[in-house]
Amino acid sequence: MRNIKSILTIILVLTFANIYANKDRIERPQSFKFTLLNNEVVNFNSTDSNLKMYCDDIVSGKIKIIEAQLNYKTGETINAKYDGKNWTSIKISYKGVEVNIPKKTLKKIPEIHFSTLNLVWSSDNEVAFKSSYYILKFEIGTVKYFDKLPSLNVNFEKQKFTNCVIWKPVEENAMQWSDF
Repeated sequence: MRNIKSILTIILVLTFANIYANKDRIERPQSFKFTLLNNEVVNFNSTDSNLKMYCDDIVSGKIKIIEAQLNYKTGETINAKYDGKNWTSIKISYKGVEVNIPKKTLKKIPEIHFSTLNLVWSSDNEVAFKSSYYILKFEIGTVKYFDKLPSLNVNFEKQKFTNCVIWKPVEENAMQWSDF
């Protein structure tokens, strides 16, 4: 009986350790820097109460930006450049290494909700760039489905862009993905 308890305890510990080990890490930006059309620069930190409203004004077109820079606590930086009609560049960088989203994909990306732009990667690593994969995840567009915006996942493996997947609400508590 004592051996059975020991074996069950070991199995239980290994099961929970495995579940924890497979969790993704989610990092939210710590600071936001927006360069406006008139070259004015506006900075926010992640706890600023006006950030979401400002980002909503960017999406609606009330505020015109030419560049956004988001900085993460783990050292990554995301830069997005806009020409007034299309995204011309979106790149993630870490310690001098840059990875870009291809131009063909950029042309399909509508409005970006910067306050939702999170970096997701395997919890095996402290930094996204050292992980075998990472994902830029953010809400896009202006059309809501079941009171929720679509979410875009931009996927990278081994420092290379792999694909984009869009998640759209199809019912009150259900999402469906498709290639972007």
